[in-house]
Amino acid sequence: MQQDYDSSASGYLMDSFEGISRKFTDVTIFNTSDVNIVAKAKRYGRWWLLKGLNKQVANETAYIQRLRKELELLMQLEHPFVVSTVGLEMVEDFGYCIVMEYVEGTTLKEWLKENHACKDRKRIAIQLAEAVNYIHSKGIVHRDLKPENIIVTKNSTSIKLIDFGFADTCSYAILKQPAGTPKYMSPEQMQTSVADVRNDIYSLGVVYGKMNLGYGFKHIIQRCLKPIELRYRNVSELLDAISKRDKIKTVFAWVVVVLLVVATAFIFIAQSLRINELRQQLSSNKLQQMGVHDTVSSLNARLERVSAAHMELLQKKQAQEAERMRVENAIKNGKNVINNAIKSAGVMHHLDTLKSFDNLNMEIFKRIHESSAAYNCYLTKISGKFSEKEMAEITNALVVYDGNLITKLMKRYNQLKNDYDKTVMQGN
Repeated sequence: MQQDYDSSASGYLMDSFEGISRKFTDVTIFNTSDVNIVAKAKRYGRWWLLKGLNKQVANETAYIQRLRKELELLMQLEHPFVVSTVGLEMVEDFGYCIVMEYVEGTTLKEWLKENHACKDRKRIAIQLAEAVNYIHSKGIVHRDLKPENIIVTKNSTSIKLIDFGFADTCSYAILKQPAGTPKYMSPEQMQTSVADVRNDIYSLGVVYGKMNLGYGFKHIIQRCLKPIELRYRNVSELLDAISKRDKIKTVFAWVVVVLLVVATAFIFIAQSLRINELRQQLSSNKLQQMGVHDTVSSLNARLERVSAAHMELLQKKQAQEAERMRVENAIKNGKNVINNAIKSAGVMHHLDTLKSFDNLNMEIFKRIHESSAAYNCYLTKISGKFSEKEMAEITNALVVYDGNLITKLMKRYNQLKNDYDKTVMQGN
């Protein structure tokens, strides 16, 4: 069988491809482009990934060289987060194909549509950086980092970096031209064919931006997307930044834990002090309650005394009111006697009438004296039951009452006397 491709250029010489195609079964194409065909096939009970050229370009030297370049680069790589490669084989109906391990999983693009925990997304992000850092250590720049070229394994524990079709090295001379997916390409990558590890760092920043890694990655993403001279010089610096972020986060977490412990202890101490304070207050309240009980009893007794004194005072006022009414009636009667005497006896009897009036006057002051004596006796009786302030208030009230009564009696007496004097003068 004549070979259209010199496999010795890659260092992997296959003397014959006879019968190899029969080893693959269940060939299933799941991706086709203008250049490549990607399919999975089974051999020896295991699935493999086949990447070949579309029939339209299968015989073109440039694309064969591109496939060779990808093989050359892939065969240098052996990393848990990078797809492993077996070699280049002739497959029936497909021509030359790169045979790689088949990764059971989904692309990062599809994986991100699911609601995965932030810690899982961060773990995938770190694995991706480690994979890129590894290929850079081999002098390889991927140049097409994007979610579609990252496979997340079925159990979401790890990734596989795939599709090195645009990958390049600084020394490789084939297909030196700008390449990649526009929205993931750095500005300088769109303008030059020179491969630079910082091209991949920019693409990493774009991918990270779509992974919702949290506020802690914000500064890292911003640094990745800066102009080339301000970016991380290599992925190792990026990983160091992630590590420092994790250390800061750990320190912060410990600080939070310590603060929580201190706060808990403080709360416990405060609660203990509060409990003791409440106990003291309860004890004090019991004593206060006892004192209040005594005070209430004292106030009740005092209230009873005040009530009794008040009733006595009311009775005194009622007696004084009765005395006032009697005096007023006596004065009224005296006035009538005087008037009748004047009318019936004339002026000759004025001396007897005046004498009668004087007797009435003496009777009035006698009653006033008796009332005053009764008042003083009352004050003496109740003086031992009230405080000085209370006695002053009671005395003032009685004085005002009796003073008003005496004033009224004297006024009425003077009026009667003036009337009598006028009558006598007119008689003379």
